[in-house]
Amino acid sequence: MKKRRKEKERRKKQSRSSSYYEYAHSAYLIKNAKNYPLFECLINTDWQGKGMAHIFLSRKQPSNKLILGVYLVDIFCLGLKNTFCNANLSMEEYQKLKLSILKETAISAYPPGKACKIIFGAIEYARRLDFKPQKDFDLSQYVLEGLQNNDCDLTLEFGKDGKPLYIAGPDDDFETIIETLRKNVGEDNFHFIAPLPLK
Repeated sequence: MKKRRKEKERRKKQSRSSSYYEYAHSAYLIKNAKNYPLFECLINTDWQGKGMAHIFLSRKQPSNKLILGVYLVDIFCLGLKNTFCNANLSMEEYQKLKLSILKETAISAYPPGKACKIIFGAIEYARRLDFKPQKDFDLSQYVLEGLQNNDCDLTLEFGKDGKPLYIAGPDDDFETIIETLRKNVGEDNFHFIAPLPLK
């Protein structure tokens, strides 16, 4: 029994050590993403009308695997709502992810400078309203390094009709967001669409 317990503990430690190494290696690759060429930059085609941009930006590693950054951007109010990134993605894994996205919305290739302009412009707009980018941007921002293009000809309007428009999502803290808007822009200086009631 003691031998089995020791072997089980040894395997657990080994697994934790392996997981930590994989995470540290992925984080290292992501932080150095600017050294790898752009592979693809995709955005949902209806992002301007819906006010929500789903941005997928990938870079190609020397091993032919990919570094991927994903950004959910609310251009009407909240800025960068969600983001994640990963490295060492195989082409097969990447294509499966693309197919799952295409089931939800149409996507199109965009110049990376435009994607950066959407992301950083929305973050800056949201900061003025006292909303911060989702915490994982601390890492996923590195996927964007070196891709910003100051000559990008995309003209962007943040907010809707000159005011913030908050469209409530299912996981939002609705009351806190509304209170933040009241405090920072005033009761009559924003619009909102309340969350749908649960069935």
